[in-house]
Amino acid sequence: MSSTYSKNNDGCGGGSTTTRDGIVTGTAGNDFMDTSYVDKDGDRPDSYDAILPGAAPNDDLIYAKDGNDTVIAGLGNDKVYAGNGNDYVDGGVGNDTIYGEAGNDTLWGREGQDLIYGGEGADLLKGGADNDTVDGGSGNDVIYGGDLGPICNDGADALDGGDGNDTIYAGTGNDTVSGGNGSDRIEGGDGDDLIDTAGGTTTSAISAASLTSGNVGLPDRGYPGLYPADSDPYNDRDTVFGGNGNDTIRTGDDNDSVAGGEGNDLIDGGVDDDTLNGQGGRDTIIGGEGNDLIDGGNEGDLIYGGYDSSVPDAVNIRDDAGDLRPDNGLDTIYGGEGNDTVFGMDDADQIFGGNGDDSLDGGIDNDLVDGGEGNDTVIGGQGNDTLFGGGAQDRLYGGDGADSVSGGEGDDSAEGGNGNDSLSGGGGQDTLAGGAGDDVMDGGTGDDRLTGDAGNDALTGGDGQDRLDGGAGNDTLTGGNGVDTMLGGDDRDTFYAGFGDSVDGGTGGDDFDTLDLTALIPPGGSVELANVTDDPDGDSISGIAIIRNSSGGEVGRVTFTEIEQCVPCFTPGSLIATPRGEVPVESLKVGDKVITRDNGIQEIRWVGQKDLSWANLVAMPHLKPVLIRQGSLGNGLPERDMLVSPNHRMLVASDRTQLYFDEHEVLVSAKHLVSGNAIHQVDRAGVSYIHFLFDDHQIVLADGAWTESFQPGDYSLKGIGNAQRSEILELFPELATEGGLQDYVAARRTLKRHEARLLVR
Repeated sequence: MSSTYSKNNDGCGGGSTTTRDGIVTGTAGNDFMDTSYVDKDGDRPDSYDAILPGAAPNDDLIYAKDGNDTVIAGLGNDKVYAGNGNDYVDGGVGNDTIYGEAGNDTLWGREGQDLIYGGEGADLLKGGADNDTVDGGSGNDVIYGGDLGPICNDGADALDGGDGNDTIYAGTGNDTVSGGNGSDRIEGGDGDDLIDTAGGTTTSAISAASLTSGNVGLPDRGYPGLYPADSDPYNDRDTVFGGNGNDTIRTGDDNDSVAGGEGNDLIDGGVDDDTLNGQGGRDTIIGGEGNDLIDGGNEGDLIYGGYDSSVPDAVNIRDDAGDLRPDNGLDTIYGGEGNDTVFGMDDADQIFGGNGDDSLDGGIDNDLVDGGEGNDTVIGGQGNDTLFGGGAQDRLYGGDGADSVSGGEGDDSAEGGNGNDSLSGGGGQDTLAGGAGDDVMDGGTGDDRLTGDAGNDALTGGDGQDRLDGGAGNDTLTGGNGVDTMLGGDDRDTFYAGFGDSVDGGTGGDDFDTLDLTALIPPGGSVELANVTDDPDGDSISGIAIIRNSSGGEVGRVTFTEIEQCVPCFTPGSLIATPRGEVPVESLKVGDKVITRDNGIQEIRWVGQKDLSWANLVAMPHLKPVLIRQGSLGNGLPERDMLVSPNHRMLVASDRTQLYFDEHEVLVSAKHLVSGNAIHQVDRAGVSYIHFLFDDHQIVLADGAWTESFQPGDYSLKGIGNAQRSEILELFPELATEGGLQDYVAARRTLKRHEARLLVR
């Protein structure tokens, strides 16, 4: 449609006729097109002269063409094509459509719902007031959703940076922002914004083919057999600030930085190593593939460290045994303030719950998870995890793997799960369960309850009145300070009790329980068993172990049930003089050298041990050990209380031996020296007799007193058992004959019982 008007050109009343086409057209030069501009057809902006079909009077269609043009569109719903060149376009009032086309343009929609397309070049685009749609196109663009940048922008805008490294300020309103390809910087501003820098992909799962097609971008670390590494890991590094409001932010490829701002945000870091901060609000944060640093910020957040639904399942391995890339999900996550829920997912993560009642799950691999303050639930998952409960009342579960679990302060509940775990209750009244595996548990301070469950566990109660239950397996239970209750459960358990403790060895499995009281006995002290009864199983005893000092006074007691062996019972702990000093007899081995009275330093040829249970001692009471108290042999000897077998011979030297036997030194069996409280046979839950043999019978120094080495004889060889007797006969085959035994003569004369009585009257 066109119109015709007349114009006087010569000032003389003559006129010419011009036909307008309704399109305001610029020139190839630098045009300034406002209401005063008239094109060659007589068209101009905002002159109530729009003549195109459906157009209101001021709805202009403007083609600026080439050159660095300035266009002031003014009123109406205008459509402006800036053309080539570095143009400036002001849409003015109305719902305008502006095309920057080629060149570094400045395009401003102003009032109305505008559509702005930057085209090629580094453009500055402003949507202005109301709900605008802005597309930066190619080039490094700066886009504002409203008029005055990040401070006073209005409207629910749709902003797309397109290709290039763009800077986008969405402003106020519920905006939709797409960064497009390139390393973009985006600030959402106020309002509930949707921000996506992933190049236009959706959140649905995609195929490996779409990864390589460039829709998402390849992870910097390739995955064997699935896709190669990103050839350019720097071309899509985005920086996003969500601002106020409930924002949805997806960043996609490369190492991105996201701050959600205030509001309940959804943040998805996509692939590669991202830094994600939820800041205020209850945020949902997905780290995605890559080694991410995540901080939930204030309030209660939901955080996934390693899962990304936009990449193939092979990247999100659930079973570490099949993970061909164990270093593409090493996340560091801070829950921050509030009650957070955190899933570390794949690979070795570090998770810190911070303040609040958090639920933390390390997921796969060897994770470090710290609950921080608050009543936390901490789960290690698969792998060898390190878990800390922190303050308050925490619940910790190690899961699979050899985990280290520490409850910290508060009344905590901790379970090791599968694997050989280490559990520490810390402060408070804790409940620890080892689960499967050989676990080590320490209750710490407070009245704790420890259960070993299956496996060969080591339980220590620590301070407080603790209850320890070893469960199945060969367990070691140590009560620590306080009055503790210890139950061994099934199999062979060892108890280290304290004064006031109650010990129950249990009866199930391969049952042989040991109560070790060594640490409770003061120098020169002893253990007395009282109220001893045989248990129904016939091979264990129950009773009270009374610990006495060197003067015989009671210093404490331990109550026990179903114990097969009570230590110390006999010679383990006796000190033997050697060239390298005094050595516990149980530490001696074949080849060791020992100081002898007659022949200097001699080498041990054989070492043996005979263990007798309570049942053995009840059946053969003549084998009960003899306690020789400190100083009872004269001249302060022995230097400490010593326990020996009843047939073990001690060296006695005095005027009486010379007088009665014409010998200055003689050997006397311990059972023949029994006299009053100084030397007497004692009840024990079990004993261990340790022997060592030289090439000849020798006198050795034990606990400062001279005594004998093992002398093989017809009686002594029968008493040590077939296996040990065979060992000795293999070393000394001549001892198999009567003549050989007679040739292995005693180092001193041995007194008979009636002779020994002359010395002890």
